[in-house]
Amino acid sequence: MPRRTITLPEHFLFATHYDVLYSDVNAANHLGADRLLSIAMEAQLRFIRQLGHSKAIAFEEAGLIMAHAETAYLAEADYGDRLRVELGAREVEQKSFQFVYRISKDDSGEEVARVATTLLFFDYQTRRVVAVPDDFRAQVTAPAVSPPWPG
Repeated sequence: MPRRTITLPEHFLFATHYDVLYSDVNAANHLGADRLLSIAMEAQLRFIRQLGHSKAIAFEEAGLIMAHAETAYLAEADYGDRLRVELGAREVEQKSFQFVYRISKDDSGEEVARVATTLLFFDYQTRRVVAVPDDFRAQVTAPAVSPPWPG
């Protein structure tokens, strides 16, 4: 089977740090591949909160649900490593979009992983997928600016 590549977006909207925890380390004593999605979801929540939404899933009365996820593990990271997690959006369609994450070691810049998630907005009252809200679409498709970066 040919290896799939997660293509990075043209620009990133957000960046944050993540310190590899003991609970992120597997029996081989490095960051477990199963933890990549959790790290990406933490960055997603931080980005959403920065946009002014107090909850992880609340946008104009719709919830945010994940329809698909892909991970590509590119290099090892160890307990205590400080990672830089960058988030960008692409493929913003009528009812779905992708967040793409680049996870790198903060000190060396070595790329550790890429993650892509396909997300949908969901109305829990009507139990249906709804259109991507216009305000959110504008926030994630705005022209590139320097991503907010924690000092």
